Amino acid sequence: MDEKAPTCSGPFGGATISYPVHFDLRIIYLKAEVPVDLEGALSSVFQSLSVPYSLIQGIAKPEGRYGRMGARIRVDSAQIMKNLYAKVAAIPGVKAVI
Repeated sequence: MDEKAPTCSGPFGGATISYPVHFDLRIIYLKAEVPVDLEGALSSVFQSLSVPYSLIQGIAKPEGRYGRMGARIRVDSAQIMKNLYAKVAAIPGVKAVI
């Protein structure tokens, strides 16, 4: 093993996030499995965690199996971020949260 090889102490090389943080949350879902009101389900998650959000938009081609949904959000702490990703990922049909 090369002793001079760089090491990484985390996914971003030890970088930290300064809260609050604003970003666009992206959700990829399987259309056949997602609730009819995915926007309502997302709004419910955001409200339950007191995460301010705006502009929920979705794209789903009629012939496609998957759809995308996105929302502009603000997260105030690492714990809220962790809970947010877990709750959104638990919505039926959601395959990825980015």
